[in-house]
Amino acid sequence: MTSLLAAVEAGGTKFRAAVMTPELGLVDEVRVPTTEPNETLGAVEAFFARYDSVVALGIASFGPLLVDHSSPMYGSIASTPKPGWAGAPLLSRLRDTLGVPTDIQTDVEAAAVAEASHGAGLGHTRVAYVTVGTGIGAAIAIDGVPFRGRDHTELGHIPVKRIADDEFAGLCPFHNDCLEGMAAGPAIAERWNADPETLTGRDEVWDLEAAYLAQLVRTFTYGFAPDIVIFGGGVGTRPDMADRIRAAVATDNAGYAVSGSPLVATAGLGEDAGLIGAAMMAQRLAG
Repeated sequence: MTSLLAAVEAGGTKFRAAVMTPELGLVDEVRVPTTEPNETLGAVEAFFARYDSVVALGIASFGPLLVDHSSPMYGSIASTPKPGWAGAPLLSRLRDTLGVPTDIQTDVEAAAVAEASHGAGLGHTRVAYVTVGTGIGAAIAIDGVPFRGRDHTELGHIPVKRIADDEFAGLCPFHNDCLEGMAAGPAIAERWNADPETLTGRDEVWDLEAAYLAQLVRTFTYGFAPDIVIFGGGVGTRPDMADRIRAAVATDNAGYAVSGSPLVATAGLGEDAGLIGAAMMAQRLAG
């Protein structure tokens, strides 16, 4: 019987669980609403129980996530406003249920690794990935390994310079006008009093958005010097978003960059980046 890989993308609104071949071909998948941990994880476990040839599991999870390997809570959700999920032991519970080698990354870490190997970052060794949707998450993979300090990065919460004449207060419950508070999907909706999907053709909306996201590219440029910054998520993958960000970066960097600004690109794997990244973790664990 062919050995299979298990992959989970744990999101704030839904979980995706998949079984894949060793070559990352999709065998089967289920999508489960993110309700409370026992219900959601129970449904994921029930899905995997149908397959007895799974040899490893990779998890790409929403954060904040405890990623300190020395912690007994490694792989658990940290303090979060999402009801019931603070302290949820994603890694240990699924590992113990499946009984196979298991590891975990944040969803944006996994997406960065996947885009580097199979998406828009192919051919680059230092790949930054940003998702812009309900929130803003960012990560960088160097030679296929996510950069981490004691914790994973939280670059969606960097302070940003307010764009001239923008009087929007910001929506972040912690910082008000950090990047996420000024440029995530809910901030766009609140500032313009409209669903972002209805704002196509409004240059003033998307040029302002690009001006804020360019400040994250500037942080990446001077802090990590990546080869490429890839934008995913519902906002990040808008057809003209990469072009607008690229133009804004040229203005924001003001000509100062040792080797020039990094490339700016749209995610090549779309909504599958996190899931493929999770499967790549399982692939490595399986040897």
